[in-house]
Amino acid sequence: MITINVNIQKTYCAIAAVYLATLLAVVAIWGYTPCNDSNGYIELARQSIAYGEPYPCWPTIYGKPFIWNIGQINLIALSLWTTGSIMPVVVLMCVMKATTALLVATTGRKLFGPYAGLAAIVLFVLYPNNWGQSTMILSEIPAITFAMTAVAMMVGEGSGTTKNNSNYGPFKDNKGLGHSKNVLKTVPWRAMAAGALLALANWFRSISLVFLVAFFLYYLIFSRRQIISRFVPLMVGYVAFIIIVGTSCWMRTGYFIYQGDTLWFNMAEATYETSVAPHYGSEMYPRGTARYIAGREHMTAIECSAIWRERSLEWLKDHKIDYLEKVPGRLMYMYVNDMDNLAAFLSDKSKAENNYITLPYRHLLTEIGSLSGVQKLAVMNLVYYLFLLAGFVVTTIVMLVKRVNIKQLFLPVFIVVGGSLAIVLAVHGETRFKEPFMPFIFIVVGSGLQHFYSWRKAGKECGK
Repeated sequence: MITINVNIQKTYCAIAAVYLATLLAVVAIWGYTPCNDSNGYIELARQSIAYGEPYPCWPTIYGKPFIWNIGQINLIALSLWTTGSIMPVVVLMCVMKATTALLVATTGRKLFGPYAGLAAIVLFVLYPNNWGQSTMILSEIPAITFAMTAVAMMVGEGSGTTKNNSNYGPFKDNKGLGHSKNVLKTVPWRAMAAGALLALANWFRSISLVFLVAFFLYYLIFSRRQIISRFVPLMVGYVAFIIIVGTSCWMRTGYFIYQGDTLWFNMAEATYETSVAPHYGSEMYPRGTARYIAGREHMTAIECSAIWRERSLEWLKDHKIDYLEKVPGRLMYMYVNDMDNLAAFLSDKSKAENNYITLPYRHLLTEIGSLSGVQKLAVMNLVYYLFLLAGFVVTTIVMLVKRVNIKQLFLPVFIVVGGSLAIVLAVHGETRFKEPFMPFIFIVVGSGLQHFYSWRKAGKECGK
């Protein structure tokens, strides 16, 4: 079993290496892709360099509406300070994206078996929307890489397999797959390290609460005795990182800041927004709304956040139903498509505000011949994406009905479903906000393909 594990892991590494070379080639050919958010990151990074302190520092707190994604801004600042360029960050994004592909395979193998991991990584690297993201310097890639590393550390080796080596053959027998006593069976020191990695991921982008809740509920439902021995060390590592980072910021600024905080900035907009879609290009601080604060330019981001929190909670007291009614629409908007990263292949990317792709959905069949090359790639990506969503839903339902891999299925399905609901409950649902959950969709679909092949082959053998 160990030999086969090593061999399949070498296959994963080879695929990830080819994928990395492809990502670097994309950067070399199509270049860096500017985005509105990344332009904001660069501006704050330069302000931090000029002030001589890491972000957040006083000039990036005073007069600013919120604390943005700290880790990514500091990474960009480090690159600008040492090299005068952001291209080292772009190259690092390529490396981290390829690492995520490897982690998708490794986590899939641990949860569902070696060929589920193989199917997951192949699906991941062939997905067009995964080709262009690393030409951008947004915060999703590092946050996802660190979170996925934490998940891979928490998932026990061999949890998706049985002791019977026959299960490692070409899907010879998968009946025993996924029936280990415990999926999250890591040792305490690894759990502590995983907790620190989740906090690090949160430092880049606030996503880790979903993973912490998923781990806690898993132990609560399937292995309560290990809440103390496993989940507590996880939280110790998480809190330790927060204390170190937060204390460092407090010593510099007087504020204990350990993660980005845009929640109440976005929530204030929800008190007057008229649709579930983000309000791109609209007035950011309309007079007469909860978002508008007189004299905001002379306040800190922390003070603005406190005002927006108070106003938002006051509004929610009397508008709970109005707010909840928007959640299904937000969820649909977030999952309506997944092609944000294909902007990397636009011929003219000079203006960040124009770096997006649209499709004529209502007339797609009649106008497909007149689409640009990038739009045709987007159509191909859309078909692929719909296959992934359908595969995720079908695999989840079939495994639940057949009661196969229930423990293994819990973690990825909860992260996708629970995480998506958490986001749209808190803020509007931009399509790229689901990016942290996409790796788990690939893992579940990979497991579904493994079982489909296994059951199909078993049916043929029974028919002989």
